[in-house]
Amino acid sequence: MITIFAQLPEKGFLKNLQIKDIGKIMSRKTGVFWIDLESPSHKEVMELQDVFNFHPLCIEDCMTYSNSPKLDEFDDYLFLVTHEPALNHDTVLPESPEIDFFLGRNFLISWHHYQSRAVEKIKSDCHAESVNHQSGKYRSKKAAPKQDISLFRNSDFILQAILDKIIDNYFPVIDSLDGRIDDIEEHVLSANANRTVLSDIIVAKRQLAAFRRIMGPQRDVISKLIHTSHPAISKSSLFYFRDIYDHLIRVTETIDSHRDSMSNILEAYYSILSHQMNENSNKINFVMQRLTIITTIFMPLTFIAGIYGMNFDNMPERKWTYGYFGVLSVMLGITLFMIYLFRKRKWF
Repeated sequence: MITIFAQLPEKGFLKNLQIKDIGKIMSRKTGVFWIDLESPSHKEVMELQDVFNFHPLCIEDCMTYSNSPKLDEFDDYLFLVTHEPALNHDTVLPESPEIDFFLGRNFLISWHHYQSRAVEKIKSDCHAESVNHQSGKYRSKKAAPKQDISLFRNSDFILQAILDKIIDNYFPVIDSLDGRIDDIEEHVLSANANRTVLSDIIVAKRQLAAFRRIMGPQRDVISKLIHTSHPAISKSSLFYFRDIYDHLIRVTETIDSHRDSMSNILEAYYSILSHQMNENSNKINFVMQRLTIITTIFMPLTFIAGIYGMNFDNMPERKWTYGYFGVLSVMLGITLFMIYLFRKRKWF
């Protein structure tokens, strides 16, 4: 699907144009155009290529997914590959659908294979401003000859507006991750922290790592865009691109801060888990110590009972009147002595 907007000196803001109209108007070297392609067909791509004659490698990059943002400079235009943030609610992992731009002195072409929230917001703003101009013209006694949209001062102003919305879309995702990190931290520091929280920590770290892989190259692309001397970038728009770069720096720093927090939370989790394991080990050692003491006490008693449990006739003690009580007294004495010895050594 192709959507075309244009602002011409003699006609003002126009929408719902066709590619064949662009070819005629482009020859005048006047006006500003924005062409948005959402999942274009092969026929639409060929029609566009007939008008603008972009480099085949750029068209190939637009047709296939590119993992890394980049900026390529040509004589008549700039080619940008960027990514818009999105959070997959099924996998709970961030996604980075691609959105590409061709920027010339008086035209901008946005190319994406999904419905971009940033592009749709700028379209909505253009429609709203157009409606406001139209309603103001009807209310005025003297009808204005044309209506101008502020974003169409230059093609790079449209680009910076879209990029600004793309970067703004990062903040709600980062905020959701921030809340998730706080929940994980509370869970880890609570008294009932268990092994199930480890999976939450790993997922959060993967989310932050994925965002960091996106933000680094994206920041470099905007930095190159600020420092380029290409005629497609006007001096009046540099301030806005610097503001976008500052937002990217802020997002990157926030992600790095969250990654540090998750590393600290993971260390705290392992520390708490190790402490719990030590406590359990101490409890087991305490029980084993008691059982060992009981076993040690009964060893000599069992030995004595085993000797006098043998059925030999030639055992003098068997005929002794106080033999039974004597053996019990010896066994009791051994037991008390061993208990005294263990208590003295503080084994229990």
